[in-house]
Amino acid sequence: KVPIRVTDFRTHVSGVEPKHIKNNNALEVEECRNRVAEILKDKILVGHALTNDFKALMLNHPKPMIRDTAKYRPFQRYGGGKWRPRKLRDLVKENLKGKEGFQEGEHDP
Repeated sequence: KVPIRVTDFRTHVSGVEPKHIKNNNALEVEECRNRVAEILKDKILVGHALTNDFKALMLNHPKPMIRDTAKYRPFQRYGGGKWRPRKLRDLVKENLKGKEGFQEGEHDP
């Protein structure tokens, strides 16, 4: 459940539909945030472009406990005079054989 009106669920990417937040079983935002924070507490978090996720959840995590493939120099590309992150889809194709259909369609809600 969210405290403000959602204008774009980005369902094609997120998999989230209006029915998911209107459901009586949906968590309040603060409860969801607290549960995620508890799960992540004292854990090393591995992911891609995690800054976006932390921003959306309004959470922080200790920098030494984060492994972000978007910021890992060997996975970046150099262009325009600076290092830039590559798409997760491209990293998977290059490094995980047999995962050609990775990141197609929406995420699981």
